[in-house]
Amino acid sequence: MYYSFAPYEQDFREWWASGAYPNVKPLTRDFLLHLTRKDAPRKLWRHQEESVMRTVYAHELLHWHELLLNIVTGGGKTAVIAAVIAWLKSCHDLNKFVLLCPNTIVRDRLEDDFRDTKVFRDFGFFPPGMEHFTNELGLHIMQPGAAPQGIRDCGVVLGNIQQVYQSNTSGQRNLAVLMNAEQRIAVFNDEAHNTPAAEYDSTLFTLKQISKLRLDTTATPDRADGKAPDTKMIFEYGIADAQAEVPPLIKSIVVYQPKLTNVELTYTNTETGEKRTVDEMDAEFARIENGLSATQWVTDPDPMRKQMEIAIQRLKEQQKRAEWLGKGTYRPILFVVAITIRDAEQARAMLEKEFSLKALLVTEQSEDQDRQAARLLGKKGSEYEAVVSVLMLREGWDVPPVSVILLLRKFSSRVYGQQIVGRGLRLNMRGEDAQEICAIVDHEKLKHDWLWEMVGAKIHKDVDQFTMFGEEDLPPKRKQQIVANPDLLIEVPEPTEEEKADFDKDLDKIVIESGDYPDWQRILDGFNYAVETEITKVEIASVEARTLDGSGFLELHEPPAPYHGGDAEKETASATELAELLKHSVRDIADDLLAEEGIGSHEKGYLYGVLMDHISTRMLGGKTTGTASVEELRHALNRRHRLATNFKALPGLVDSIVKHRKEAQHANK
Repeated sequence: MYYSFAPYEQDFREWWASGAYPNVKPLTRDFLLHLTRKDAPRKLWRHQEESVMRTVYAHELLHWHELLLNIVTGGGKTAVIAAVIAWLKSCHDLNKFVLLCPNTIVRDRLEDDFRDTKVFRDFGFFPPGMEHFTNELGLHIMQPGAAPQGIRDCGVVLGNIQQVYQSNTSGQRNLAVLMNAEQRIAVFNDEAHNTPAAEYDSTLFTLKQISKLRLDTTATPDRADGKAPDTKMIFEYGIADAQAEVPPLIKSIVVYQPKLTNVELTYTNTETGEKRTVDEMDAEFARIENGLSATQWVTDPDPMRKQMEIAIQRLKEQQKRAEWLGKGTYRPILFVVAITIRDAEQARAMLEKEFSLKALLVTEQSEDQDRQAARLLGKKGSEYEAVVSVLMLREGWDVPPVSVILLLRKFSSRVYGQQIVGRGLRLNMRGEDAQEICAIVDHEKLKHDWLWEMVGAKIHKDVDQFTMFGEEDLPPKRKQQIVANPDLLIEVPEPTEEEKADFDKDLDKIVIESGDYPDWQRILDGFNYAVETEITKVEIASVEARTLDGSGFLELHEPPAPYHGGDAEKETASATELAELLKHSVRDIADDLLAEEGIGSHEKGYLYGVLMDHISTRMLGGKTTGTASVEELRHALNRRHRLATNFKALPGLVDSIVKHRKEAQHANK
């Protein structure tokens, strides 16, 4: 997602560091001084404080009204939301705050913090003389069939986004109460990556008419489909940032991978009996992530059992750590992620029958009581030691005792991968300098290196089923950096003369031309894709070696082995494979073109459609990728680089395509 705040970063840093907060309302200045006081009953973490400061700066100095905070799971987004509510209530005369979320799991988490104004009282957000505002922030929860009177009476209104959809009677009524209340509101959109959906987006657009501020919060703003919320991202605080804090704000991640010779993940179709290895299952993994119906693949019992044995050993280690590290205050939970419902059912049965582990199964077919049990995992009274799910327990399911994650499937999407890992990041012992870890049992064939690099994981390879680890699992303990002898600090004087760069005169000579092309379709139709001479194959018959001593001695060597790299796979690929390769290439080109002109990824679906229409017309004879022949698809693939070159040769063309929008047949497909 595009980082909108970058041009203002330096000015903001100076504004924040001043401690005087110039150019804001006097009430806001008083509020920020109160927020950062040293004797607060519970202080915000530095990144939480920075989130509030950026929100204030963006709203009051930049006059932005639709903002997004990208904060890691476990980074305390709820406290930030509450602090912003307190600021708007005490400084901007707002009295109604609407908290929207995508599901009941997220709603229940928010309810725990806002019930009885708990979060406001815990942090003491309101300055002296304004404490009574806390009493005006009672909580109303929108629920199916419930009367809307609470929306009128309470200061904080919480609910699933579906509770204000116009497609149902209850939603129409709730939305009408908000719109007719004749008062401005603030909207807080939690887990905002769910926003780019037609009705979700339509509802937020309707509320925009009465909202003074909308604040989105999420840990994964970039979705699997390439879309992103339409708000301005003003802060990024990721996993690496949280792990670098002292004490750490989230668990460290340790990944365990088995010996490949011992464990080979194999999937069997329960209907046909067909077997496939992990490498052959990419399409199935991607299909499930795209929301299509799951096929009947299930991991074979033997590799599943071996992976589970490794996970059970990790669970035993985590149980020992919980005893001596947490003094028994929490009970570690094993979280198993499966590919299909049948896979999950088999995993749950194996955990209970072969390992005597009480396991909860949560899928899209589960009853409400099972989903409620998932929210209580690790708490007193819960009987479960493990939970098995099929991409159901992601955003909002925050159970700190999740200490071991077993992956029985591959993630094609970076978003889903981060969301699953995020379920194990929350600390059980906040505020203590303890080294908690989340143990993840992976398989090298799943090719998750990109994910482990992203989250800064430590990887143990060649693990067998009965390997036990100890303190060597723990990352090195970070030490807080402090000044030992402040009296020895040397003050560096300010420069006596202002330094100026000597290349200002050269910059004046640089002219960047960017055109505006309202009739961009005519320009696209004029692009040249004439047939070009291509070198498709080179064969070397032999190699001559001549000595350099003047003797003229000549040696003949065997030719090198033919090279089959690069695009050679296209020569034997099917039409379906070539079509997928072409679409992936065009998506990459769309990404690159948007980035070069400083346009956010939210336009990728539209630009992709324009490019595919262009390719269909100019390279595929008007056919779609699904109906084009193998030769036509190869022709288009061979000219994909010319396609990008044509667009880049006209700066401003992509911007014009977005500005002067026309409907694209392939848009968002």
